[in-house]
Amino acid sequence: MPHDGYMPAGLDPLNRASCLFTEEHGYEEHHYSEAAARRLALDDAAGAERHPFERLVEGPAKVGVVSLGAARYRHSVRLDNVSVPEGLGSEMRIGLTRARVAWGGLILVRERGSRPFSAAEAAHAQTLAEPLAAALKRFVARTPLRPSRHSLSPGVAVVGADGKVTSATPSAHEWMRLLAPAAASVDERDLTATVWNVAHLARRAGGQALSRVPTRDGWIALHGQLLEGPEAGAVAVTIQPAPGRLLLPAVSVWYGITTRGRTVMQEVLQSLPTKHIARRLDLSPHTVNDHLKAIYRETGVNSREELLTGLA
Repeated sequence: MPHDGYMPAGLDPLNRASCLFTEEHGYEEHHYSEAAARRLALDDAAGAERHPFERLVEGPAKVGVVSLGAARYRHSVRLDNVSVPEGLGSEMRIGLTRARVAWGGLILVRERGSRPFSAAEAAHAQTLAEPLAAALKRFVARTPLRPSRHSLSPGVAVVGADGKVTSATPSAHEWMRLLAPAAASVDERDLTATVWNVAHLARRAGGQALSRVPTRDGWIALHGQLLEGPEAGAVAVTIQPAPGRLLLPAVSVWYGITTRGRTVMQEVLQSLPTKHIARRLDLSPHTVNDHLKAIYRETGVNSREELLTGLA
């Protein structure tokens, strides 16, 4: 499907927080800004958009299109405030859902003056939503579960109500550089993209938000908490290697671990022997070992020790 730019994003499958993001072809050329990305999220949250991703991943229609010149989109907030200023004239949004789990979303854009996305193309994109969701899941789960190689100490960034980082520890700046999209220019706007999303979700929830981010060097946890005091709306975001208790639920979903397998993994995290796990779960030791073999196969580890260190 021809396009001038695209922006795929992955979501934490447990709470739909942003955990993967990149952009290619067209966004940099059109100076697609961090402010524009934030505006998209804010408009979605406020119900000001015709095709919010929340509706696309939950409903039967996984694709939404807005195009300049189409009468029914004459008052589209996204067109007026994002697309047109960026030199874009048509946008297609695809909600990536599989097995009733929202794995992410994809935005395709075409420049002003180009042919807008058609109804036939939207229908074709509808058939691609589930395979693309499966591909996104495979992209994350293809990496065996290994111990984190991140050596940075935990960092804290404070995001003000205006969406800007007002203060941060030195390690937080290093973490944010690691989280910046590979194709993005390294400046302060790009560094705060993932952090801003967690802060935004914490503010929406009125308290806290969590995202577990897969990287080539291990999983990272971002935990946002609303601050008390005079800075109304400010959120402190802690960034650190993801500990096992936070990582296990997400890993179970990404790697396709069964419900019983996840229960066995929880017992393994407590360093319990197989016979003890079998008694606690009312299973035979043979069945526990079968579950462990399946977990090893799905996560790409070879032993209980590798599983423990991968989650530690």
